[in-house]
Amino acid sequence: MKLKHPALIAFLVSALLFGAFVLIPASWLQPNWSHQKLLKQQVANSDNVIKGSAIQHAMLKDKNFYPVYGSSELRKNDPYQPVILLKGKQPDLFYVGTGGQTDLLQAIALGAQYDQLKNKKMAIIISPQWFTRKGMLENNYLGRVSKVQINRFFDNPNIPNHLKQRLAQRLLHFKANKHDDFLKQVAKNGEVKGHYLNPFYANHLEKMEIIKSYIPMSVETDKLTKLLDKSKPNTKSYAQLDKEAEQYGKKHSSTNPYRIKDEYWKLIKQNKRPINRQHEFHMNSPEFKDLALLVDLMKAGNADVQYVVLPVNGKWYDAINVDRERRQKVDEKIVKTISSHGGKVYDMTDQDYKPYVMSDAVHIGWRGLVELTEKIEKHIKS
Repeated sequence: MKLKHPALIAFLVSALLFGAFVLIPASWLQPNWSHQKLLKQQVANSDNVIKGSAIQHAMLKDKNFYPVYGSSELRKNDPYQPVILLKGKQPDLFYVGTGGQTDLLQAIALGAQYDQLKNKKMAIIISPQWFTRKGMLENNYLGRVSKVQINRFFDNPNIPNHLKQRLAQRLLHFKANKHDDFLKQVAKNGEVKGHYLNPFYANHLEKMEIIKSYIPMSVETDKLTKLLDKSKPNTKSYAQLDKEAEQYGKKHSSTNPYRIKDEYWKLIKQNKRPINRQHEFHMNSPEFKDLALLVDLMKAGNADVQYVVLPVNGKWYDAINVDRERRQKVDEKIVKTISSHGGKVYDMTDQDYKPYVMSDAVHIGWRGLVELTEKIEKHIKS
């Protein structure tokens, strides 16, 4: 039988389906994140992992994952990455971090998962070069922050109000938030009335994130993913790995006196990497308050965190006139900030001059990653 007005019927069906999609809660669309499925995201560090909530929520809930939060060092295709050296051992490491993922962004991301933090073992990597004159800049904030994560932070009744107040005060420093009445109210007295995001809009954003998670990862996965996939479980001792990493670093940094890997040195010579770093290592950096907020948040959530403060390439920083004394003062203040707020800290900043600990100016590599792996494994077993 021929239907009357087929176009109208098709329109009405489409409208009903769209309406149903708009109205259903995001949780109804949530996929089943099995351990094996999460392993495919282990070092992906995509926007879905870093700026989303679904994958981090499932990963933190899984007892067989040990999260490592950091920044660009977690993207480097180094054969001595902890995730490679500990491959096949339980729990599996899971990386969350990309360039510019500083203390404030980590606090927001972890605050969004506050109810999953209790007794959860993890490592949080702190880079001293984050402690700049102005702290996080507006463009970095806008490009990396997640409104969904901020909304989850303020919506969680279990997060102490004084932490919400401090976050609101910090967010108001950015031009994008200057006129946000919700943040102003929370910043004033710590009381949360209403929502950072309209609940309807927040639900929409979470659904869009979930839909993106169904899309298969690109065949053109990054170099670290490929390196991890083809690597075999490590059977060597840390002493053996250290000697091997030293030789590997020596072989791959033969073109300069700073022990910077050759391909990075080539970029420096071509003026494709920054040389002037006078904006870094400042004692009055806003980053210190961001770090204190992060440590206080993790303590309030009863997470079992191993903080690791990384070194830099001392020879290179000396050459560009950011001297040792200036750096040491900032390093010491970072360590003191963590420990005075109740955090466990492993300080690697005394290795600024140790050969082949750094693979370029600011990124830990080779021997440094071997030592980092050993510390992570000790924390896992403790």
